[in-house]
Amino acid sequence: MAQYENSSLDKALALIERLSRERRPMSLADVARAEDMHRSTAFGHLAVLARHGYVRKDPEDGRYTLGHKIFRVADRITLFATLIHAVRGMVLRASAAIGENIYLATLDGTQVIAIDPQIAVDFGPATWMKLPRYDAHACGSGQVLLAYRERAFVQSLYRDHPPAALTSKTPRSLRALFDLSERILADGYRYEQGEFDAALATLALPVFANPGLSRLALAIMGPSNRLSEARAREVMPTLLTLAAEIGKQMRDPENEQ
Repeated sequence: MAQYENSSLDKALALIERLSRERRPMSLADVARAEDMHRSTAFGHLAVLARHGYVRKDPEDGRYTLGHKIFRVADRITLFATLIHAVRGMVLRASAAIGENIYLATLDGTQVIAIDPQIAVDFGPATWMKLPRYDAHACGSGQVLLAYRERAFVQSLYRDHPPAALTSKTPRSLRALFDLSERILADGYRYEQGEFDAALATLALPVFANPGLSRLALAIMGPSNRLSEARAREVMPTLLTLAAEIGKQMRDPENEQ
């Protein structure tokens, strides 16, 4: 079979693979040096890839990460790992501003996988399986993520495994879970005291990749006497701003109406 070559395509694919391997934002100089490519050549290819959504250039520092099109074709682990690396700096800044650790969460079946961006994580299948997991129906971030999913999808998750009561505040049926979802959709967030423990409080809210589409949540947790309802209202603007910034990283223009 004849071997066809396309030097431009080869270089563009090499840049995508480089960003995927590095799993961190890279400057133009870093990309060009790593691929032994002239800066102007690397810039041209990156500009085309960015225009088509396979690469994203951060408007603040000019660094490059994989874009939304890669998110669509990549597996879940790569998607989440790439996103964490892309947004880690902004999450850490927001955490420092409010004095609370902000966690990122995503659904994995009936569980929520939680990431603490304070900890640098080298993602892979083994790491993915070791990340903290919580029953989605019983924690704020999971309840938020379930609220923004289709009812039929949620029903399919719990068809063979009805929600189990962990505390007196845990939804104990799909009807109770859907009622809670309605309140979350109306409020736009979830605040609860005594979710896992009477002494703990949680605040969680969705991150929207596109209108109505939430596959990621932000959450903070702390002692109830510190993370009071008044405190939750105080930090909410920072979390909403952060959620909007992360949403921009995830946005796919093709899904916007």
